[in-house]
Amino acid sequence: MKIRIENIECRLVRKQYEIVKWFPNMYYGSEARLEAEGYKRTDYNNGEFEYSTGYLMIHGSCFKNPESCCVIAFIDNDSDEGLEIRPIGARLLNLSKEERDIFFDVYKYVNDKALNEKRIIK
Repeated sequence: MKIRIENIECRLVRKQYEIVKWFPNMYYGSEARLEAEGYKRTDYNNGEFEYSTGYLMIHGSCFKNPESCCVIAFIDNDSDEGLEIRPIGARLLNLSKEERDIFFDVYKYVNDKALNEKRIIK
């Protein structure tokens, strides 16, 4: 089960559902800008690389995708009563009103679908 509405998505990761918020990746396509700002690129034998200054390192994987995300909440099975959400810190509270409305639309969809399918998440 996977659903995304605007920038809020529920997805299965390592046998657990999580609700994430997507946002533009500030590093996507910025290698030339970082080099112009004095960041040094270091290449490794395994094909990976990083950009760094004296105090900051940015792994090469940060440049690959136009979006990044952070987990807002995990979803656990709660027997026949439905699903239980476990928010991460204050991330749910820090969503805008529109994003919170979408979050609960996504959560309701996943909960209803899980109840209808009697799906156990484990």
